[in-house]
Amino acid sequence: MDHGSDMYRYGYGLPPNMACAVLLTSGVEQTGTFITLQTKNKLEEEDSTMEIQAALEAEGAKVNPRPGAPHPDLRRWIRQTMGGAAIAATLHGAPAHADAYCSSLHGVQNSVNVGVHLGFAFGALGWPVKLNYGVTLRLGRQAAGFARIEGLGISAFHLTAGATGIIGESAFLEGGLTKSIGMGSAAGLHLGTGPANNAVGLLLGGFIPVVGPSSDWSAQIAPFLFPREICFPSGRALRVGASVALPPVLAGPECPSADKALAAGWVDDARAELASVPAFLRLAAELEVVGAPADLRRDAIAAADDEQRHAAAALALASRWSGGVLALGPLVAPPRFDRPSEAALTALALEAWQDGCLGEGTAALAARQGLARARDPQATRALSRIAPDEERHAELSWRIVEWALRTGVTRVRDAVADAVLGATVLCATAEEDAELLAWNGRLTAAERNQARAEIEDEARRRVRLLLDTTA
Repeated sequence: MDHGSDMYRYGYGLPPNMACAVLLTSGVEQTGTFITLQTKNKLEEEDSTMEIQAALEAEGAKVNPRPGAPHPDLRRWIRQTMGGAAIAATLHGAPAHADAYCSSLHGVQNSVNVGVHLGFAFGALGWPVKLNYGVTLRLGRQAAGFARIEGLGISAFHLTAGATGIIGESAFLEGGLTKSIGMGSAAGLHLGTGPANNAVGLLLGGFIPVVGPSSDWSAQIAPFLFPREICFPSGRALRVGASVALPPVLAGPECPSADKALAAGWVDDARAELASVPAFLRLAAELEVVGAPADLRRDAIAAADDEQRHAAAALALASRWSGGVLALGPLVAPPRFDRPSEAALTALALEAWQDGCLGEGTAALAARQGLARARDPQATRALSRIAPDEERHAELSWRIVEWALRTGVTRVRDAVADAVLGATVLCATAEEDAELLAWNGRLTAAERNQARAEIEDEARRRVRLLLDTTA
């Protein structure tokens, strides 16, 4: 099966000599959505396109926490072209990667976060091995300042201030100044590194005294966690390694405060839906590689069509509530493997479970619950289409899981069984206007967490039955 034509239908994989914008357009008078194709021979962001596309092809979605606004000429061109209509643009000339973040947190990435760590410390005064625990305030994301207070057993405490940053995609490096308080009193340098992303990691660090007793040195090994950075994606995620990629918001005006939550919430939904388009196209190609039944591949491509419509509907609502121009940069995802293997089959089964059975199952239930309470006509029309589509996507994932289990590969069965036992870290709740959200067919963070819990309970029962019947 040739998937190249599908890539062209969505504006992905366009000729390299041409920057192209696929405009998902909706009028403010709610006249429906349509897709047009506009071309420009040159966009300022052409170089970044090549760099980011290369990163995707190398399976390394590097996040860009603060996507920049488009060039003023581009912004003016869009406004003039659409005459002030509410535009949802996916600019192939300027895609970028973005963090997966909780859509319940007002639609912004968390630049101020509090994290905790718990592990072991070595050296210093007192016992040679002691408990290491602490709290860190982080200001920023990829490159950030931090302040930390931590204990080394009950004999000493450290106050540290410095800078930290993510290196590549899976490691961090930090350094700063530390003051030791307690048994002994010294000041010096703190250095730390280890595997990590913005949410979780392992701190391998140490304290080198510069002023005071040299015996106050210490080393530490401690896992850490920033809870607000952890969130399950809604619907099928576009996974790249251990990360989830979402299209960044390339342009967007300041929202009126009364409508900010609605605008941001629909923008988040649009990002997730648009990321699902290349995710499903990649899924179809990878199912073909591993020899999956043709109906699974066909339905994956049909799901990409659905997600395209969902993104357009969500962006229309976001544009309406923001009162201005919005633009999203898409991501392109080529297949990750070109031959069948147990590893490939296992990856497809686990993603079907996590992103489909759970993620899209939750999205379907949330859409159903939102539809039941929605009073806004435009939101009602959107959700009435989204809910059955997401239910169908979740069922596609269940069919993929069942097919993978019936192949009889032990590695697949063991991986799925282990995944069922995994605990989910739910999105942090925030203060929200529940009545306003309900009127627009949206759930609060607490309600989405409850929907997730219901889906997980039912899904665990269903997958255990599958494990038994396919043994």
